[in-house]
Amino acid sequence: MGIFGSDKIDEQLLTAYRAQTGETLRELTAGRAVLLVFLRHFGCTFCREAVDEISKKRATLEGRGARLAFVHLGTEEKANSFFTPYGLEDCPRFADPEGKLYEAFGLARAELKQYLNQESILRMLVAWLNGHFVGLPAGDIQRMPGAFLVRDGQLLKSFRHRLVSDRPDYLALATAS
Repeated sequence: MGIFGSDKIDEQLLTAYRAQTGETLRELTAGRAVLLVFLRHFGCTFCREAVDEISKKRATLEGRGARLAFVHLGTEEKANSFFTPYGLEDCPRFADPEGKLYEAFGLARAELKQYLNQESILRMLVAWLNGHFVGLPAGDIQRMPGAFLVRDGQLLKSFRHRLVSDRPDYLALATAS
């Protein structure tokens, strides 16, 4: 599955990426659980919906001991503009325009049927009704999203989307058991 051998993340990968805060994945996950959320692209309706949901649940997520962090396919400038309206501009975020972290975490590129299907179209309409409209894409629009709970370079929990419209239970993911 890429980086995992017994759910341990490759050390080289842990130190290769630095958040806008200056922390590496190794430093960020040292001694603390991190809910690492991978987004598709900043124009994605479902990513906007997810970030809105996460921002509203942030206090509860962090109260369960998980620090929030994001991985995105865009530039830091676009990321700052994207996260600021949600009040998440201070969360560590890792730019991965080439999608290497996505691949390492087992997040493949979507097939047409994973975003053009009845379930995703209906979910998109609901998201639009709730104000989560499509924006300009930035990055690989076919990259699948996911969410992972990581501590000390170890994968504790994972959610890999089957469809782009899937909605993980972020509170359950953030609870280390």
